Amino acid sequence: MEDRLQVTPHFTDATCGGALLTNQEAPSSTSGLERHLNTIPTPRDQHHVNPAHYDVESIAVAFLFRTYSKSRRERHRLIAIMASSFPRSSIQLDYPLYAIDFDPEDATRVVVGGGGGAGRSGVGNKITVLETVSQQELRSAGEIALSRDEDSVMSLAVGPHRGKSTYLYAGVNSSPESIAKGKNEHLRALSVDPSKLRTSVGAKTPDTNITEASRTALFQDPEVDTYQRLLRIAGSTGVAATAMSKEPQLAIFDVAGAAVKLLSVLKIEKEAEDLDIVQTGENEFQIAYCYKYELWLVNVSGKEISEPRRVYVMMDDHGERPAFRALRYLSPNFLVAATNLPKRSGVVIQAFRLPKLEQAEARLCLNARIPRKISATAFAVANLSPPSSPFGALGETQFVIAVAGHDCSITLYTLEHTVGGSIELLSKLWHLHTLKEVHGNANITAMAFSRFVTPKNNLRQQYIKLASTSLQKTVVVNSIALKKHVEKAPRNKKGPPRAARYVTAVKSRGVSSRGLGITMAIFALLMALVAQAVLELSGQNTPILGVERIFPAAWHGSLRAPDHPPAAFLADEFLAKLGGRDIVKTVTGETLVVYEGDLPPATAGGDDQVPELKLDVHEPSVHGPGMTWEELGEEQKEAWKARLKEAGAWTQTMGEAVFKGILFGEIAGAVGRAVAG
Repeated sequence: MEDRLQVTPHFTDATCGGALLTNQEAPSSTSGLERHLNTIPTPRDQHHVNPAHYDVESIAVAFLFRTYSKSRRERHRLIAIMASSFPRSSIQLDYPLYAIDFDPEDATRVVVGGGGGAGRSGVGNKITVLETVSQQELRSAGEIALSRDEDSVMSLAVGPHRGKSTYLYAGVNSSPESIAKGKNEHLRALSVDPSKLRTSVGAKTPDTNITEASRTALFQDPEVDTYQRLLRIAGSTGVAATAMSKEPQLAIFDVAGAAVKLLSVLKIEKEAEDLDIVQTGENEFQIAYCYKYELWLVNVSGKEISEPRRVYVMMDDHGERPAFRALRYLSPNFLVAATNLPKRSGVVIQAFRLPKLEQAEARLCLNARIPRKISATAFAVANLSPPSSPFGALGETQFVIAVAGHDCSITLYTLEHTVGGSIELLSKLWHLHTLKEVHGNANITAMAFSRFVTPKNNLRQQYIKLASTSLQKTVVVNSIALKKHVEKAPRNKKGPPRAARYVTAVKSRGVSSRGLGITMAIFALLMALVAQAVLELSGQNTPILGVERIFPAAWHGSLRAPDHPPAAFLADEFLAKLGGRDIVKTVTGETLVVYEGDLPPATAGGDDQVPELKLDVHEPSVHGPGMTWEELGEEQKEAWKARLKEAGAWTQTMGEAVFKGILFGEIAGAVGRAVAG
């Protein structure tokens, strides 16, 4: 039992039989023990009971047990909430998986592809259609085995429906023999149709039939090692990109069922790390692709295709220059990307506002760094309130972003899109949840979100699905619970209430300042303790910390009376003792004079009375010419030293340096007494 009580008290109650209850001996059910412990009062209850009835050990254990039980129940409650918010289903196939995509018109259907490649490895090349029966069950609904002489499925996209048929498009290289002859029909179109077979009750027959419909070669002058690594489709237009090619290419094509029509092939400077396509208008599209530190755009309008245009270059931030790993369109105006920091030191999610003018550049408008040292291996984005038409205006909505790391985790973020007048804004790129060890220790190769459509009623719990694949032949579908959200205030006072939309049931959280606040509080506490210790050592404060018992006796009072204080400090102290602290602050640039004042009339004739020493700004008409310390004779110097000692303004340890820059007035009486001996 995982949550057993880690104590070994001796109970005399009959419930425990007078035996020692240890961790190894804990029963499978603690109801009897719990009833026994709940009868024992806690320390707060001791004034209500006779202490003789209970031993101290039992009371302490009962108190700890109740506290522990409450924290355990709270932990289990939170675990249950998180489990219900992110239910999981999985299935293991018989081939490694590289590509995945959801049916855009059926959120219960997901398609995966992969294989062992060309050769006699014994692992076939396949495409499998899976169905999510429930949040906890995933099953195969159909499968096609491809030729073992050809390459594995490296990219995959589900296109629009045509009647009862759904068309898939996959990147599969032809056989090495065919490629050697200069022919590589790498783009395959496949049709997924309902099964027409009638079977007896209980027989396991696929629900769908998958058949190959066409093969097309898009790339020009293919090389032996070149393959189609990237493939994306939006509406009736698709784009594919090469990998391992000396002359990287983008192929743009039309899809109309099984027919694939090539529109253009663009040669690009370097291989695209990732790409995406979005519909911007009637028969108008835009393609975005990235490599290393650059973001490029291509506009497609009918048969007119623009040249690639670089719109953003990643900035070097103190040696940490992120490199693009993946990107996805949020809308025709915004794009979000996952970027890797050098040496697997982290991942930064960056959102860009795309330019509307041909000469303008994209602008980074939002970013968030995943607080773990990982690198991104896959990326997916979902819109929880998509527009009704493919290129319709985007309203207020929440996006869910998934980043797969090389540590086998999937980190989920949310991003808010708001509209104010004609201005669209992105905000609150906040962490939602981290799914750990999604495929055990296997690296995640691909991810895809299902398309969520707001339901007409909300009688059932709503979910959006996130599917992922691994090289270890596993497919996992994590469902993310959603809830209805209604804005409290209308967009304007006289306007209608805002439409209800869905957001994640678990609330995402931004970067918390709690850690900084705690750090600052600890720092302030430490500084207060240091200040108190210094004051105690100098004898200026009542001992509270008792630092005099820790530090050697030679340190005690050393801060109050240093053996060799700075000369400037001694000069200020000397002046302050003569004329007060204020004069130290106001005499900068002035010449001061020390002189004897007049005796009070009542004591003018007393032999024991001496005039008071005064310090003032020197005025020759009032104080006379005055003399510097160097101009005084030895007898006058000794007389002034004695006089200043009597006044408590000077000590021998201060030295004569404090007299420099000060004029001295007449001290005839004192000189006479000093001379007389």
